[in-house]
Amino acid sequence: MKIRVHPWLDFFGACAAGTLVLAFCGLLLWHDPATFWNDDYQISILPVFADVARSWSEGHLPLLSPYSWVCGNLAGEFQYGTFSVFINAAVVLIWKLPLAFAGQAAALSLAHLFVLAAGAFLLARDRGLTNSLSFLVALVAALNGWIICWGATDWFGALGAFAWFPWAWWGMERALDPARSIWRFCWPAPFVYLLVAGGFPYTVLMLSLLAAWLGLKSLCKTRRLLSLWPLGLGLALGFGLSAPAWLALFDYVHGSARSEQAQGAHWQWLVPPAALPGFIWPGWTVRWSDFSSRLLPHRAVELACGTVPPLALAAGLIFLRGEFVRRMKWELGLLALLLAITMSPSANVFRWSFRWLPFLHLVLALLAAEALAQFRIGSLWRWFATGATFASLLATYLVLPTNPGVPKYHFAQSLTDPEPLDPARLYLSIYPPPESAYSRAHHPGPVGQTTRPGSTSLWAGVRLINGYSPIRPAGVGPAWTFYTHGEIDLGMAEYLLEAQAGPEGLLQKTGIDGILVDRALAFTPKPGSEWRLAHEPPEGRIFERVGKPIGPLHAISLPNEKVTPVTIRVLSDSRQTLLADLAAPNDGGEVSILVARPFFDGYHATLNGKNLAVESYRGLAPLIKLPAGTRGRLTLVYQPWWLSLGGAIAGLSLLALGFGLWRGARS
Repeated sequence: MKIRVHPWLDFFGACAAGTLVLAFCGLLLWHDPATFWNDDYQISILPVFADVARSWSEGHLPLLSPYSWVCGNLAGEFQYGTFSVFINAAVVLIWKLPLAFAGQAAALSLAHLFVLAAGAFLLARDRGLTNSLSFLVALVAALNGWIICWGATDWFGALGAFAWFPWAWWGMERALDPARSIWRFCWPAPFVYLLVAGGFPYTVLMLSLLAAWLGLKSLCKTRRLLSLWPLGLGLALGFGLSAPAWLALFDYVHGSARSEQAQGAHWQWLVPPAALPGFIWPGWTVRWSDFSSRLLPHRAVELACGTVPPLALAAGLIFLRGEFVRRMKWELGLLALLLAITMSPSANVFRWSFRWLPFLHLVLALLAAEALAQFRIGSLWRWFATGATFASLLATYLVLPTNPGVPKYHFAQSLTDPEPLDPARLYLSIYPPPESAYSRAHHPGPVGQTTRPGSTSLWAGVRLINGYSPIRPAGVGPAWTFYTHGEIDLGMAEYLLEAQAGPEGLLQKTGIDGILVDRALAFTPKPGSEWRLAHEPPEGRIFERVGKPIGPLHAISLPNEKVTPVTIRVLSDSRQTLLADLAAPNDGGEVSILVARPFFDGYHATLNGKNLAVESYRGLAPLIKLPAGTRGRLTLVYQPWWLSLGGAIAGLSLLALGFGLWRGARS
């Protein structure tokens, strides 16, 4: 039986659904305090968010990080939600609490799981479902196997974006409701913005499919193309609000490793047809194609949805037959399409089709709730179905491992301390692949204090070339053959330390004055007169260039040039701005000044207020050429085109949305 929706009661119901999900997660944390602390969350996500919190405390928008070259453009990486108001607010607040690493990860995931559950509850209620069945939808949406095993505990970007997916669906359905006012286009806009800015391209693709499906459904019902204008305008405003995020991604991904996706990756992590019983029994084990493209036995824990929903849907198809199919034909078609997508190879820059599973779980939950509603069973039985779903999911995660096949690291809180590294130096770290060398399976003790694998240098604010970057943009990443998890190719490392570590070598020119070498590797920078062994802790060796740190600016020689001595006094070296006073001799030649930070398009320089060209040194670092006798104040500012254009589009979209909300409230 369908019921009328009361807005205020639904608001409290949504909060209750979110609270129930928090209670569920509390039980998981009681069972294992490190439930939400695995793999990418450890080596990439959490260190970056620590730097995001640091950036805001310094009064800077976290566009760039000075503590990694490979992962230096936080906005361009997209997955860190640089332009999401919600993610940034959550990070700032959580990092003010006295929490350890695992606690910070749990708090960040729980905040988004609360939002996800609340949105799913409201989506179900707006469809006229009872409170009990809306709670069922909320539980499955927020606690299904893919969200718990991947989104909330590993790939946070997926959760950060999908948390707003049911809210966007809810808003788009309201925008298509002709019974609402002309200002109904405002409903989806803020949630589309939060979803896109959340930082997961797959979820943006899901949103596009959902919008097309809703539009086609409305068009077939109304037979009027004009009926789609509120949906189109709401989507346009949402994408307009998030313009800086997706424009930054488009600029950053050009020429990157991600733009040249390996074909084999498109066949990894497909849902095998033989795994479908896992929707009812998550322990069901068949062969899946993993990250290495090998078919290995794998439990179908990603398909966990509480057992009740697939059984309820099956009962609806068997016992209600035509009535149920006619009523839910659109949702059934969408479910079939999503299931086919999860089992099909991916394409283009996308990979791992099982990432569509959260969308599939949400549709499955809505269909199951609709089937239970049509059976006209008593309210008590519906609450029993919701309780059984809760119990089934809890039993699943208490019995089955929630992160099979991904590495876990023992990163101690001491990683927030720069010792034994010098924050004034720029280091190149040489270590084996972290997943095989530093995971708990191979290294159960604390790890990383010397080599700082992945992006862990961002915790303590020490400057490394290395960094974790799924995109690996053009620049030092591909030029020096860095891999996804931050490790440099060992052949390239040997070349750099053997042939390019001297006083006029590539390392000196780019500003590298420190080398970190894992204890299992025998590399030593040459010549020995240029380097000294500064520390030899158990984890590895630390070499430092003889003399003072090179600093953020220094003169270099280009081919057929000599180094012209330049007096440089750095006044300010912040994330997006550098100020320095320069004085070059009158009798020298042209001066080439290298800025020891990764090169990105968007740097602008002035000398005494006059514009200068900013080039790149071999695509690695910004390079500024000055005439002989130059004296004055050099200013370098990072102001990329996408930030200016995206900011303007977002500002206009915000004005339009604000006007619409104001008029809608008045009417």
